[in-house]
Amino acid sequence: MSLLCHLVLSDERVIDQLVGVAAASDRATTFLSAILLSDSPLLTMDLLSLLTHVARACPAHLPFLQKILGGSDSAYQLLSHLLCHQEHPIRAKACSLVGNLLRHGQDFPRALRSQAGLLERLLECLSDQDESVRRSASFAVGNAAYQDGSLPHALGKAVPGVARLLNDPQAKTRCNAASALGNLGRQAAGLGDVLIQNRAPHLLLDVACHDSQPAVQEAALIALRSISQQPKIHQVLVSLKASEKLLALSVSKAQTSSYGSPRPSSAHHCKKLIHLLRPTHSA
Repeated sequence: MSLLCHLVLSDERVIDQLVGVAAASDRATTFLSAILLSDSPLLTMDLLSLLTHVARACPAHLPFLQKILGGSDSAYQLLSHLLCHQEHPIRAKACSLVGNLLRHGQDFPRALRSQAGLLERLLECLSDQDESVRRSASFAVGNAAYQDGSLPHALGKAVPGVARLLNDPQAKTRCNAASALGNLGRQAAGLGDVLIQNRAPHLLLDVACHDSQPAVQEAALIALRSISQQPKIHQVLVSLKASEKLLALSVSKAQTSSYGSPRPSSAHHCKKLIHLLRPTHSA
C-alpha cells in the first residue's frame, strides 16, 4: 500500500488507472473498505492517504470513493468510525479526507448535511487533544462552510469550536479557523448572530492585529472582509474601533518591517477592510 501511495504521488496518471481497475470490481471496493477497518493502523493510514489523493485529483472519482466510504445505504458509517478512531493519526487523515471530498461540492456536502452522526464526529474533532486532528478538522469545516446551499447553516454549531481554534498553538490551525469563520459569514447570512455571540468579530480583529504569524494575520483580515458584509457584524466592528486599530497596524508594520513595508497582500486586505468600515460606506 505504501508503494501504491508513492506511485500515486509521483504520477497522477496512476490515479486514473487505479480508479478504473478498482471501480470495475465490487470485490475490489469491498476489499478496500475492509482495509479501513483492519487492525493495522499503518495499513489504514496508507489507504486513507491514497484515497485523499484520489479525492483531491478529480471530481470524477467521487462515485468510486462513495462506494468505498458510503456503504450500501450511503450513510458513511465507515467514515464516521474513522473520525473517532482510537489512533489520532487515523482521525487526522480521516478529517483530511473529508476536507478533500468537500472540495468538489457535489454529493458529499449533501451527505454531510443529512447524516447527523457524520457531521457530529467531524465537529468533535475540532476539540481533539491532538494538534494534527484539530488542524485537519478545521480545514474540513472550512471547506464545508464554503459550500453553497444549506450546509453552512447546519454548521452553526461549529462556530464555538472554530472560534476557540483562533488561539490554537499551531499557526496553520489558526489560519484554517480564520478562513472557516470567514466562509461561514459569507455563505450563511443567518449565522451573523451566532458569530457575534461567540465573539468571532472580536477574536478575528485581535488575531489580525496581534498574531505572531503574518499568514495568520492575513487569513484573519480576509475573514473580517467577508463577515463585515453583514450589517450587524459591520456595526460590531465599528463599535470596536476596528478602522483605527487596523490603521495603527498598517503603520506599525510599515515601520518595523525589515523591507520597509508590510506583506503586500496583507496591506491590500487591511486597506480594503478599512474602506469597508468607513461610516459613509454602505454595508
